[in-house]
Amino acid sequence: MLLFVFSKAQPTDFIHTNGKYILGPCNDTLALHGVNYAPYNWGYTMSDLKIDEIEQSGANVVRIVWYADNPSATIYANYVALDSAISKCVQADMIVILELHDFTCTNDHPGLITNSNWFITAPVLTVINKYKHSLIINIANESLFVNWTGDATTALANYKTTYETIITNLRAVSSFDFPIMIDAPDCGQNSDAFITSSLANDLIAFDPEQNLIFSAHAYWYGYAGNDSLQMATKLNAILAAEIPFVLGEIANQQDDVTLCQYNLNYQPLLNYCELNNVNWLAWVWDHDLCTDRQVSSTGNFTNLTAYGDDIVNNSVYGLSNAVRSEYLVNNGCLPMASFNELSKNKTISVFPNPSNGEFKIRNAEQFVDVFATDLIGNKIKLNQINTSTFYLENVSTGIYLIHLTDISGNTFVQRLVVN
Repeated sequence: MLLFVFSKAQPTDFIHTNGKYILGPCNDTLALHGVNYAPYNWGYTMSDLKIDEIEQSGANVVRIVWYADNPSATIYANYVALDSAISKCVQADMIVILELHDFTCTNDHPGLITNSNWFITAPVLTVINKYKHSLIINIANESLFVNWTGDATTALANYKTTYETIITNLRAVSSFDFPIMIDAPDCGQNSDAFITSSLANDLIAFDPEQNLIFSAHAYWYGYAGNDSLQMATKLNAILAAEIPFVLGEIANQQDDVTLCQYNLNYQPLLNYCELNNVNWLAWVWDHDLCTDRQVSSTGNFTNLTAYGDDIVNNSVYGLSNAVRSEYLVNNGCLPMASFNELSKNKTISVFPNPSNGEFKIRNAEQFVDVFATDLIGNKIKLNQINTSTFYLENVSTGIYLIHLTDISGNTFVQRLVVN
C-alpha cells in the first residue's frame, strides 16, 4: 500500500482536505479503507452492535447508516445509541462516516435540503462535535438524479444548486467545519457528474471551509459495463480532476429486478484502487438481504464469507493492511516540533521515504541511539547494515516511527512510510 505524507503547518481538530488529499487532524494523509455498517441491525435490534468485530478486520473507517426519520425503527431517534455507535468506532481507532439513508435513490431536492438540516439540530450537534477529530458527514446516500432525467444539463445544475444550499445551511453553524461528503447522483453511480462542467471543483470553491469529499458507488454493471477498462477510465478522469474522492460502496453483487442479480467485477477495481491510492469502502458488513454480499455471515469476524475473506485478507488490497489515523492511534498528535526545526535545514533526515524498509539516516554519526516503533509504540526490530544504513525486519506496509537520540539526550522522531 503506497501512502503519501502531505503536511500542513499546523494540526487541526478535524479531518480536512488539501487538493485531492484527505488529511487527519495530525496532517497525516488518510488512505480510507473500510466497510459500510448498519448498527443495531438496521434499527431493529438494540443489542446488535458489531464494532468490535469490524475492528478485527483492520478497517480504518466505518460508514454508518442512519436515518433522520424512520418511524418503523425508533432507535434512530435515540441519540445515546448514535453516540454509542460512533464512540465504539473511535475507541477502536476507526474513523466514522455518518450518512443519512432517508433519501436513497430519490430525486426530491426540497426534501433532501430539509433532511440535511438534521446534522445541525441541537441533539445531533451535541453528539458529533464530541468526535469532530474522526468524523466525516455524508449528507445523503445515493440521492438525486442527473442522467436518469430527461434533461441532464438542467438536472446537473439543480444538483449543484441543491448542494450549494445544503453547504450554506450547514456552514452557517460556526462549529460545523466537518468534511462534507457528497454522493454521486443516479443512485450514487454517476462519478462522471463530478467532473462535468467542473462541478466538484466549483462546489469546493463555493464551500467556505473548502472541505468537501466526493463519493461514488461502484454498482457499475451497466454504468461502466462491468468492465475493468471502463472502470479504470472513469477513475482516471476522477484522478485527473484531483478532487478528494472515495468509492463509498464496492460490492461483489448488484441487485436489479431480483437480489444479487449481477456478479460484479470488483477485484480488478480494487486492484486499481490500490495502485492509484483511491479510497474505498466495502458494502456491507452484515444484515444484507443479498447474503453473498456480506463481509460476515453473522456479524462476527470469525464468520467471514468468501467475499469477506477476500476483502479482509487479499494480499494487495485487503483491509488487514489498512493504516489507521495517527490521531486515533496515539490519542492525539505526536510532538514533532523539535524534529521539524532541525529538518528545515536538513540537519537530519530519513531517506528514501517511502522505502521498502531499508533506509539511510543523514548525519547518522551524531546519534547515540536509533530505534523504530509502529504507530502504537511497539518496538520493531531494526538492523544496522553500516554507519548510515538501517533495515526494518519483517514489517508490512504502513507508517513507522524512527526515533533518534543525540549525545545531548535530545530525541527526534521521523515518520517512515514502508510500501
